[in-house]
Amino acid sequence: MAVLALRLLFRLSGVVAPVLAARFASYLWFRPQRHRPPAREQALLGRAQHVLMHHAGKRIAVYHWGKGPAVMLVHGWSGRGAQLGEFAEPLAGAGYRAVAFDAPAHGRSDGRDTTLLEISDVILRLASDFGPVHAVIAHSFGVPCVLFALQQQRFARRVVAFSTPATLEGLVEKFAGSLALSPRTVQILRDMLVQRFGDDVWTRFSAQHMARSVGLPALIIHDRDTRADAAVAARGDRSALRRGALHFNLIFSFCKELQP
Repeated sequence: MAVLALRLLFRLSGVVAPVLAARFASYLWFRPQRHRPPAREQALLGRAQHVLMHHAGKRIAVYHWGKGPAVMLVHGWSGRGAQLGEFAEPLAGAGYRAVAFDAPAHGRSDGRDTTLLEISDVILRLASDFGPVHAVIAHSFGVPCVLFALQQQRFARRVVAFSTPATLEGLVEKFAGSLALSPRTVQILRDMLVQRFGDDVWTRFSAQHMARSVGLPALIIHDRDTRADAAVAARGDRSALRRGALHFNLIFSFCKELQP
């Protein structure tokens, strides 16, 4: 019901007041939704070590399992660290320390809004506190956050990426479609992003562009029913396409196959 109401609001405001519509769209763009974790995630968190990391004036919830070289687990937009928690105990059993966190404005961490820049900065702080980092497993919007951090500092040896958004343009297109934004509203929103982050925002925050410069071994996993970012997967990186699960469930299905 809330989504339908928002779509109607944007359909009307996009005609009579596209600037106001774009400002409200920008407000929503930077504000993730928080969702209650299911029972399996709560149980997993009950077996984790908890750390409350203070970073840039915010408290960041961090969870880790096991001992050894770190494998960082990075969730996507409106997600939470425990979403990738199915990896945690298998990694701990294999001699690694699995490190997950709730990004700013997500899960149990502070904040109401956040950006790729802020999340990337938190990733670098975690790499410093919990390193050396053997690998990173990232999902959805977490992937460009990881790639941006890797451009600043080569803190990990390899990357596993689930459901990677290839470009910022694609994310804006998907966001605009979900809210029924008018073409004029979308253009004003794009101009606002350029004004805030610079003329190069479309390449600087593009996973497709960043992956070319990182140069790490990577496994890129997409469901065949999802619009796969073939441009990312086809650059010569090792890639895998798995069937039978959609965006979020893909991780859980893949993890179940890892269990003995």
